[in-house]
Amino acid sequence: MNMKQQIVEKVSSFPTLPTMAGRLLNLLNDPDIPASEIGKVIQYDPALTANLMKAANSVYLGVSQEVASVAEALFRLGSKWVFQIAVSSLIYSNLNRPVTGYELSGKDLWRHSIAVGLMADILCKELKVRDVGLIFTAGLLHDMGKIIMGEFISESIEEIERQVSEEDIPFEEAERRILGVDHAEIGALIAARWKFPPVLVAAIRWHHNPDGVDEPSEVVDIVHIADALCLMQGYGIGRDGIHYRPNRNATDRLKVAGHHVELATSQLVTALDEVDTLFSEIPASVAVGRS
Repeated sequence: MNMKQQIVEKVSSFPTLPTMAGRLLNLLNDPDIPASEIGKVIQYDPALTANLMKAANSVYLGVSQEVASVAEALFRLGSKWVFQIAVSSLIYSNLNRPVTGYELSGKDLWRHSIAVGLMADILCKELKVRDVGLIFTAGLLHDMGKIIMGEFISESIEEIERQVSEEDIPFEEAERRILGVDHAEIGALIAARWKFPPVLVAAIRWHHNPDGVDEPSEVVDIVHIADALCLMQGYGIGRDGIHYRPNRNATDRLKVAGHHVELATSQLVTALDEVDTLFSEIPASVAVGRS
């Protein structure tokens, strides 16, 4: 069995998506779903309820009056925030683990993932792209393939780094050369195993190469640009945190200008300082495989 086959085989043993998150993902196709409908899905999960209450009372939202009930939290947060917090909480236990080959701690990977999700969300607003309801989640999960790839990368890291340095190529290209597959492809295989919507699978698969998708996709382009900008700003940089710039075709398709980048970057600093506290302490009851 070659290295690629070993890595793909590992995907089959990767934990399945918690049932609750699967139910929430099924709501993604309706961007106008009311918070009350999402609330019906999560109302029996104490950990998620606690996270929603924490978010609703966060200083990030400029709360002046304490939120004391789930109904009030749902009203204050709206469906978008409710969904982001719920899915982030449920998937946290899968992302919050060290990825040794990339020299990223679980915290580093999580912070980068949150940063890309937030940046993608900010770019949607700045570029006046209609929020399709899953852009934050696409950003959050774009690097999930690193969880599996880390252990295989560590065995070949010297040769990968040599090629990156001597040939001035992106890290994921060296991954493909040495291992026969890169973390984006593996992440997409996990996403397909978790039965994600196709656009989410595509965003994970092509976040380094938005020109590789069959049809141009705003979601893929935005996640790619958000990831590149976050890496350039130093959010979550491990071994593969250099050699990245936004794809010119992607920026042209979205008409991204310098002032968009400046505004988005400044907004991200503020948003990340406030928002990462919402996910800093996920209750222990949120676990892989929880139904």
